[in-house]
Amino acid sequence: MIGTGIVGAVIGVLPWLAMLVLGSRGRAGAVPARPLLLHLWEAGLFVLMCVVGCVVLFGLLPMALQYAFVRGARWWTGRD
Repeated sequence: MIGTGIVGAVIGVLPWLAMLVLGSRGRAGAVPARPLLLHLWEAGLFVLMCVVGCVVLFGLLPMALQYAFVRGARWWTGRD
């Protein structure tokens, strides 16, 4: 679970860092600046959702499928 959470955090942080580095080019004064707190809130939610999504998709879902397969195989063979 820790490994999938770290992968989710990396997946969530990389696009945000790329936006910070590449987003400032060619936009000087074109759009009014949004508050920094709003950017941090959105970035935090994005990273949190990436972590939760990776933990569920790559951690909990495969374990649940394996558990269901083992239970079904035991029931099917009569060893339950």
